[in-house]
Amino acid sequence: MIKAKILSILASLVLFCSASAAGSALNNDTLLVHYTAIRCDSVIQANATNPDFAVMDVRTPAEYIPDHLAKAINRNFYDPNFSNLISLLPRHKMYVIHCASGVRSGNTFNLMVSQGFTKVVNMLGGIAAWKNAALPTTQGFAPLQMAVSDTVVANDTVVIGKVDTILLTITNRANDTLRFTGITSLAGTEFSTDFNLAKTLEGPFDYTFFIFYTPVNEGADSISFLIESNGGPVQFHISRTGRTPATRVGEMTSDKLQLTIKNYPNPFRSSTTIEYELEKPGEVEIAIVDQAGHIVDKIALCGQKGTNHLVWNARSLPAGIYFCRVTSGKQVAMGKMVKQ
Repeated sequence: MIKAKILSILASLVLFCSASAAGSALNNDTLLVHYTAIRCDSVIQANATNPDFAVMDVRTPAEYIPDHLAKAINRNFYDPNFSNLISLLPRHKMYVIHCASGVRSGNTFNLMVSQGFTKVVNMLGGIAAWKNAALPTTQGFAPLQMAVSDTVVANDTVVIGKVDTILLTITNRANDTLRFTGITSLAGTEFSTDFNLAKTLEGPFDYTFFIFYTPVNEGADSISFLIESNGGPVQFHISRTGRTPATRVGEMTSDKLQLTIKNYPNPFRSSTTIEYELEKPGEVEIAIVDQAGHIVDKIALCGQKGTNHLVWNARSLPAGIYFCRVTSGKQVAMGKMVKQ
């Protein structure tokens, strides 16, 4: 995973340096460009192991199904709900988009920029230019499971009796429905999970689930578990160490800051107050994640020592279950919120 991310970053930097020829790259986190088919192929190859990448074909299904780029997802430009379909895509990902000749994808590029997408590469000349360059297409469809989170989770210390919540994310990197067929049992360990085997995943969406670690005695614990699917397996390895609670005055209960979180009212209708407590001031990131694992809101701020409050407005979001993740340094706290 780390190697894949480094390759992706290097590829993005190369593209950044040359973007002025056909578009604009505003900073390392923004890539909004129009590239030839040959250059798009280079982008696709450079991101072959990047889980936060997708190729999107905006032709009609009749055009797309018999002949398309490998792993490319489809969103029909002529669908009356096209704008909304685009708005539902994860904005943190990079997209290479194309149509038949470049007109529809050019309009889609403008739409995605207006909706806040920051990494979009439009293929000039569309699939016609791709074929003229003798680049391959396929009639096949398949899912591809990839890990978004690092697959090796570094060791951390947790006080006995406390619950450590570890958030993991996987994605479908291709164009057929991803179905899970099995996960290694955690029974008999100090780890548990809320992973839903019945979950299905369309490309390019992510699925976030939780591993819970509750130590019952001192010592090191670790698990390696495999998630099997029709899009291949992904394996994670997690290490944790249980620690006895402090008994002497002045002894720290953890090598980390203690971070707590709650929100009220909960359930709520349009807004709720997120309350979190820090033992010292510092930078804080608050991320709101829906049940599908999509980050629907992210807020960065400077937290003060003691109790902090943030009113979160969710009027534009549908009713459902959301998770609030507060990160301060190496400390992460999770809270469950219900919007009615």
